[in-house]
Amino acid sequence: MATVRYPDWLPLPQRADQNFTQDTGFQTIQPAIGPAIFIPQTTDLKGKWSLKWIFTLEQAERFKSWLRSPNYCDRGNAWFTIPIDLGDTQGVQDQEVHFTSMPVQTSKNGITVTWTATVICNEITDITEYYDDWIVEAPQGYGYWLDYLVTAVMPEAK
Repeated sequence: MATVRYPDWLPLPQRADQNFTQDTGFQTIQPAIGPAIFIPQTTDLKGKWSLKWIFTLEQAERFKSWLRSPNYCDRGNAWFTIPIDLGDTQGVQDQEVHFTSMPVQTSKNGITVTWTATVICNEITDITEYYDDWIVEAPQGYGYWLDYLVTAVMPEAK
C-alpha cells in the first residue's frame, strides 16, 4: 500500500508533547566482576514518538475520517508521512511513520478534542545527518551550524 500524507489542513501534534525514543544499537553485558561490556548489534534503529493532538470539533471529525478511510490511513493500517519536530533548530521534518496501535481520543472538553497515539519510524529522516561532524566540531558560540558550513567548510571542500 502506498504511503499517504497527513492532511496539511489539520494541526500538527503538539511540540511540547512529542516524546521521542530510539532503539539501542548495542547489547550491554554486566559481568559479575569487571567492567561492563558493550557489543554493537545494528545501526538500523527505529524511532518512536508519543504524540498528542489538540483539535477543534471539526478538526477532530476530519482526523477521525482520515484515520478510518480506506483511501487514506485505512483504520491505521497505512504508513503515512507527517512533519515531526526532531527537537533541534531545523523545526519539523517529514517522517514516514505508522501507528503502533489505534490513536485514542483522550478527552473532549467543550469544543476541544484531544487525541494521543504512538507512531514508529523505521528510518528517521534528518537533514543534519550528513553534517554531524561539522556541527559537532563548530566552535562553541559560533552560531547557526549552516553559517559554519557555508563560510568555512564548503569553501575548503573545493
